[in-house]
Amino acid sequence: MTHHIKVEMVNRFGELARIVNLISGRGFNIEKLLIHTTDKPDISLAKLSLAGDRNKVDVLIKQINRQVRVTEARILNEDEVEKDFFFNSERSSE
Repeated sequence: MTHHIKVEMVNRFGELARIVNLISGRGFNIEKLLIHTTDKPDISLAKLSLAGDRNKVDVLIKQINRQVRVTEARILNEDEVEKDFFFNSERSSE
């Protein structure tokens, strides 16, 4: 099953690489990735899609949240995914 994740982190050199390495080191393959700044210049937002068992993804989210420069990491619910153009861009073009 595909899970859609949002990670807010400090906008600093190497933070995205740290998160991506954590995810890939746990055996997950990132299917989609978007990173951009927020209205707070020191915070970046990453949106990811990855496939895996829900229990393993829950453990991954806890591990991401333990990172010093991560302010929030969570799995998005279905309503949030439906409203997000990034996650639905492939469906809308079909």
